[in-house]
Amino acid sequence: MRMSAAKLVGALAIGGLLIGSTACGPVDSITGGGKKKTACKNIETELKSVASSGGSATGSGGAESTAQTFSDAAAKIRSEGQNAGGDVETAATAFAGDLDETAATLRKLSSGNLSGGTPNFTQMQQHGEDLGKACGYTGFHIG
Repeated sequence: MRMSAAKLVGALAIGGLLIGSTACGPVDSITGGGKKKTACKNIETELKSVASSGGSATGSGGAESTAQTFSDAAAKIRSEGQNAGGDVETAATAFAGDLDETAATLRKLSSGNLSGGTPNFTQMQQHGEDLGKACGYTGFHIG
């Protein structure tokens, strides 16, 4: 059974989300505590929520629904990054941009446009790692 392009993009993006879902760690002395700690925790919660929703791009309106989920998550992550400021804001903004790019690709695919390209998942992974570092997660690894 072949996987649809929309389902493949959704699955790959969820992989990127899972990379970032452990981004915020317990190292208060590095993260600066306060707003930064809260923002990182909120980003982590948002990423886990998106990842646990399955990101399925199947079924009626699946790709569009997944695209909206990614867009909503991007907005929340961007907002939390702004609350934290500094390196968390920079990293969160970059990662949110990757989610927006993935959402745009899914929307194109759901409308039948197969020439929309694919998001840069290597870049998304790097931005997830940058977000982990900004939040002070010291044991970051993939898988």
